[in-house]
Amino acid sequence: MSREKISRRRFLSGASRAAVVGGAAAGLVIGGVGGYFAGQSTAPVTTKTTTVATTVTAERGAIRAGYFYPGPAKDYGWSYAHDLGRRYADSKVPGSSSAYIELVPDPEASSAIKSLLDQGANLIFACSFGFMDAMVEAARNNPDKYFVHISGYKSGAAPEPNKTTPNMSTAFAEFYQLYYLNGLAAGAVTQTGVVGYVGAFPIPEVVRHINAFVLGANVTYKRRTGKNIKAYVLWINSWVDPPKAREAAIALIEDQNADVLGYTEDTPTVLQVAEEYTTQKGRRVWSFSHYSDMTQFGPNAHLTGQIVNWGPIYAHFYRLVATNSWEPEDIWTRLGDMTPWRWSRPIAESLAGQPDGTVYLAPLSPAIPAETTREIKQRYEEMKELVFEPFSPEGNLGEPIRDQDGNIRIDKGQRANREFLWSDKTMNFFVEYIESPFPRG
Repeated sequence: MSREKISRRRFLSGASRAAVVGGAAAGLVIGGVGGYFAGQSTAPVTTKTTTVATTVTAERGAIRAGYFYPGPAKDYGWSYAHDLGRRYADSKVPGSSSAYIELVPDPEASSAIKSLLDQGANLIFACSFGFMDAMVEAARNNPDKYFVHISGYKSGAAPEPNKTTPNMSTAFAEFYQLYYLNGLAAGAVTQTGVVGYVGAFPIPEVVRHINAFVLGANVTYKRRTGKNIKAYVLWINSWVDPPKAREAAIALIEDQNADVLGYTEDTPTVLQVAEEYTTQKGRRVWSFSHYSDMTQFGPNAHLTGQIVNWGPIYAHFYRLVATNSWEPEDIWTRLGDMTPWRWSRPIAESLAGQPDGTVYLAPLSPAIPAETTREIKQRYEEMKELVFEPFSPEGNLGEPIRDQDGNIRIDKGQRANREFLWSDKTMNFFVEYIESPFPRG
């Protein structure tokens, strides 16, 4: 995967930063779209939280973890999800404590790492792609500490030329399977036959999510109407920008007649717009949760959504350090990973729509037709064992997956692997059902 010089979660310029120890954090109060980022983030810096033992005892040394985020810890999106994961990990390994620094721009990653090390951290988590080079350097200069980079590709486990020192690992929690399931729901409820997507940046991660969403939408829409779905994408070139997200959502509804909206933007803005149209403007529009359960921001417009629990990943690394059993790893979790029962369940017992591992679906709306809900649960369970792959002809009603120019990207008898899904040399196209031009150059 390549994201060039684009930050994984670059926050709004000029935002303040606050170092926080333990669980004492004060962030931005979530309100309406207009006031989403009103106020600054302030927090005490001396409060320490030591959690109660629930699973593993830190027998060989206390964990003093340090995290740093690109956004605010209370943004209801990317950084918020990581902060929930931090607290989860603290609760699973007794004797552990953690500190975090929020609102860290990429150029200040090295300073954030130094600050956390100076506070006594022996395990550092960097929660943005743009922090990668600073983490590589810090791991090299501190061989007695441990480092985990979220969303990067350089680690002690990676092949050359991306292999680093053995005290550095990488991890990511993947959503494309969930986006496909979101698409199944979207295609089942759309009345206009048009879905929209508010995209952050045209990088492989976001592009595969968009393609998966549209593939799923086409399956259920074409099955019930005999027509292909139409999809439009608007880029806002930001991970966190409620005004731009709002403008794009409205444009997709008003200009393209979209009545289901997916998105990659860290706030509930798009869902709030869907709620406004549904309850105030008499126009039914649906949307989703993103990173955390956002149902409260659009109770009448919420279909389902993609949710992440970084906690099991973080707790895993806590345990490796606590038990002196560290080995560098590259973790990429999908449906079923890091669950007590990793295998598929009968459809009637499916956990689709409930907490389940590191990535799972938000609650399923009763507005989704019963047969589609059943299909969502079936595919959800099949993907746990990799029996079903969205990026395959089976995920496209038996047809090869083609790009907008009609070129076959995944032929019959093929399915995408991790390299295909992550690389900007292969995940560099829109599927044929998307009307918007793919960014060139």
